[in-house]
Amino acid sequence: MRLLKLGAVAAISLLGGATLMLMAQPAKAVPPFARQTGLACEACHTAPPELTPFGRRFKLSGYTLTTRPPLVNDIDDYKRNTVWLTDLPGVAVLAQIGYDHYDRAPPDTGQPYPAHAQSDTYQFPDQFSLVYAGAVSDKVGAWMQLTYNGQAGSVGIDNIDIRYSDHTYDNKWVWGITANNYVTFQDVWNGIGSYTLPNFNTVTLWSGGVAGTGTSSPIINALGPGSVGGIGAYVWFNDSVYAEFSEYHSAIAGGGTPTIDSTNLAANGGEVDRFAPYARIAYEYDWGYNSAEIGASGLYVNWIPSVGYISKQQAAAAALAGNSYTPAQTFNPGAINKYTDLSVDWQYQYNGQHNIFGFLGHITHERQQNSDQLVAATFTGASVPIYNNPTDTLTQFLVTGEYWRDRRYGGLVSFTRTTGTSDPLANGGDGSPANQYEVFEADYMPWLNVRFILQYNAYQVVANNQNPFNLSNNTFPNSPGFPNVKASDNNTWVVGLWMDY
Repeated sequence: MRLLKLGAVAAISLLGGATLMLMAQPAKAVPPFARQTGLACEACHTAPPELTPFGRRFKLSGYTLTTRPPLVNDIDDYKRNTVWLTDLPGVAVLAQIGYDHYDRAPPDTGQPYPAHAQSDTYQFPDQFSLVYAGAVSDKVGAWMQLTYNGQAGSVGIDNIDIRYSDHTYDNKWVWGITANNYVTFQDVWNGIGSYTLPNFNTVTLWSGGVAGTGTSSPIINALGPGSVGGIGAYVWFNDSVYAEFSEYHSAIAGGGTPTIDSTNLAANGGEVDRFAPYARIAYEYDWGYNSAEIGASGLYVNWIPSVGYISKQQAAAAALAGNSYTPAQTFNPGAINKYTDLSVDWQYQYNGQHNIFGFLGHITHERQQNSDQLVAATFTGASVPIYNNPTDTLTQFLVTGEYWRDRRYGGLVSFTRTTGTSDPLANGGDGSPANQYEVFEADYMPWLNVRFILQYNAYQVVANNQNPFNLSNNTFPNSPGFPNVKASDNNTWVVGLWMDY
């Protein structure tokens, strides 16, 4: 039974840290925006990817603000633009390189203990992207990204945000439509979702790599490129009040068919069923060099878990134990779990001439209603259930403080704590999803499009630090006697480079 639990853990974690590990990082500042507006990067950014109040308005205006006349344009009899072409192609190259050194090397998965793997990894590149960013017409703009992902070893469509935007003559009201493939990628604050700091990609090992379990995370963090696509509408009043409503649908990348069935659920650990509504409100107040925001958001998801994938893992574990196992899940009738994510986020910025301060974060509470086909108490099929509880909850708290001097020397400290209900079948061991860790980062930015990063990730709690730890030697059947794993085995030094041009 313990091996079965570990198999379930490995699959369900695709909704958490392991999924995010393979997901490309959020977009940062790119030179096409500076070329288009004729403004230095610091007009829109404190330190990329964080936006200033002007940068937020630029994005909400559909990336179309410019100081340059179009190279080619035409109007019809009603004085409407029929073509509007910029004189500069809005193309950029993004590159990210990272070297990670782990506190403890894992055992060699193919040889018995004491053989072990490397204690570091060099991602060269971690990711490499081509981006179109900027105006498409006088009212339409886009961010469209194609990325080579070093961890996946593949090239694919990355972050996309296409916007139509307009405004009143006095510029007090801005409204628009966004089509994007990453829940929260359309956002303009950094307290929640794809732009949360810290944002440099770190390849965790024990909690998200070799052991394959990942630290727990709300499902909103797993709905990115290759998983979903959506369209939404928003309004922005007086540079203060923001409201948005969007709907997302599954958008599977790399499958033989765009529809969902039992053969492709494993691609993302499962898929969204029907539509997933997302709503967002926020209020910002700006004064002098200061800016403060508080906001709230909600996401509702009907999720078809990849039970077929879980069954494969459990079948392998059962085979090791000399048992047989019958896979359970098919798409129809299918077992659907219901997730409700409610978040509160905040951000304060002081953007002075020499000093920049920031304080931001979020609290996200998730309620997961598990299908009765997958819960132990009511499960009557021939296969092993994957949840103990009809309802599970998860709460994540993240807070980050940062400082920059002259936009050249900077650093941050970030704290993350996650707690939730105990569900041994879903999470393994004693069932707790609790984790806690800090990130300490020092940065040097000789130019605003080049950034050197030194980071240390320190873990105090992973999987509630249960004893025996649920990532112990049962995870590595070739290494009996391997010493018990600790949360601090995840501790990681990171040296990174980010640049664009």
